[in-house]
Amino acid sequence: MKKLIIALDGQHFPKGAFGFAKNINTKSKILLAGVFLSPVDYSKVMAFNGMEGYGVMPEWLMRTDDDQIVSKNISTFKEGCIAEGIEYRIHKDTDLMAISSLIEETRFADALLISSELFYKNVAEAQPNYYLEEVLKKSECPVLLVPEDYNEPGQIILTYDGSESSVFAIKQFAYVYPELTTKETVLLSVTNTEDELPEYILISELVSRHFSNLKIQTLHLKHQKDFTEWLSAKPDSFIVMGAFSRSLFSQLFKKSFAADVIHEIKMPIFISHK
Repeated sequence: MKKLIIALDGQHFPKGAFGFAKNINTKSKILLAGVFLSPVDYSKVMAFNGMEGYGVMPEWLMRTDDDQIVSKNISTFKEGCIAEGIEYRIHKDTDLMAISSLIEETRFADALLISSELFYKNVAEAQPNYYLEEVLKKSECPVLLVPEDYNEPGQIILTYDGSESSVFAIKQFAYVYPELTTKETVLLSVTNTEDELPEYILISELVSRHFSNLKIQTLHLKHQKDFTEWLSAKPDSFIVMGAFSRSLFSQLFKKSFAADVIHEIKMPIFISHK
């Protein structure tokens, strides 16, 4: 059994992320902890307005019904877990520092599920917004970004560039979600040169032990848009990647690339880094 946590901020209920948890639970029973956060991370607002608290408060900050909003989400989560036979816990982290509370929770979880479209959408609609970026940078467990129209993908795309980060992410995915490793899998090396797959024999030996239906492919690309266009032709896929390494994938995983995947391609993305 694994422990997954799902982030629920304010009035947003992440149906896609919950759908993923429900699907995994049918394959292997999980413990799902719902982490219920304040509609606003007030520490970020205080930093924005300065220590003295001066500045014009945005309309969404003037809400005084935080507890009522969070309670409604808790009820929806609880009812959904009971209906689907999911063992669950409720963690109400509604203090002033919502993101810090969520990061602390990730230390004690196998993976974090989060909506790629709704997470603190009331604060900043364009994703990945500042709150989501903070979670991706500081999470102490792998993060799965899930679109709201989630359906179980039929293919896994393991992005690989020879870096420690990319190999670590592949291993983490196999360890956390072994239920998904029998799916059709592509070990994808993206380069902007004509070089061969880095450490071909070693990575093949490792990945083939965990993913039984494996194909290996190398893409020679010059521009980020070429990669997003390639992905758009494979909508029925998970993307697995290591974040924040000094590699081509790190360059691709900039805000513009993430926005393309979230808003246009709408694929689940598994991200893991040390």
